[in-house]
Amino acid sequence: MSATLAPRPQTSDPRTPRPPVSRPRVPRTPKDVRSTTTPLVPVADRRWARYLVPALVPALLVAIYQLISGSSPYLPGIGEIAAASRQMWTGPGFSVNVVPSLTNLAVGYLAGLVLGLAVGVALGRAVVLRELLAPVIAFGLNLPGVAMLPVFLIAFGIGPRMQQGVIAFAVFFVVVINTTAGVRNTDPLLLDMARVYRLPRWRRICQVILPAASVSVLAGARVGLSAALLVMVVGEMVGASNGIGAQTLLAQQNFDYAQMWAGIVLLAALGIVLNLGFLALERRLTHRLRLPAANLQETS
Repeated sequence: MSATLAPRPQTSDPRTPRPPVSRPRVPRTPKDVRSTTTPLVPVADRRWARYLVPALVPALLVAIYQLISGSSPYLPGIGEIAAASRQMWTGPGFSVNVVPSLTNLAVGYLAGLVLGLAVGVALGRAVVLRELLAPVIAFGLNLPGVAMLPVFLIAFGIGPRMQQGVIAFAVFFVVVINTTAGVRNTDPLLLDMARVYRLPRWRRICQVILPAASVSVLAGARVGLSAALLVMVVGEMVGASNGIGAQTLLAQQNFDYAQMWAGIVLLAALGIVLNLGFLALERRLTHRLRLPAANLQETS
């Protein structure tokens, strides 16, 4: 009885090239086509949207205010506020009220900024001095600047020196705290490199320490600017006969609510302009020093 042998499977020679496998082409969707050709929104339109979108809510609030104005004597119309603004802040009113306020703000802010930088660098470098003055700095930081108005009134009397002094006081402690933190966080490798190159102390501070601490310094300077504007207004309301704050309070006491709102609008516009100007200066400095931005656009 003979056994049937099964046929041996034929194996292909591995040296034989295989025919190429054709894969079906997947048609691109319209979304893919748009992403490789032209953007969905033109670049110019996106730039306009960048400025228009943040203005929607303020425009809506102004429209709502215009609708409800006139229903109460405390809410004058926008036209009345604009007329009062022209009357108060242009011509002689600009030189009598606006210029002194801006001068006191600039002098007090710059004085507090320079003194805060100097003391902050010293505290950041000297451990013993920092530990000795830590309670005093903490006390001054937590003490509102407007609470020192009676002290400055006694020391300097009513006038520009009192207003500049209380503004400098409010800015000083904010800048000191931020500058000290920035100096303490300076990379030790940078300091070692400065010692290797035998840089003098003043060059080490100006070329190594301050650029390394610039982010913290700019953060403190910007917060101090907001505090300076607040203290300026309160100081003029308490101890001045002219200025934006004094005229705004005087209008409220005389029941002239159009002029009162004109002062409020001017102070708000001044804060916005100062904030935008500081942001532009911050970008320029950080770009020049090639450092990361302070990233404070969402604060204050």
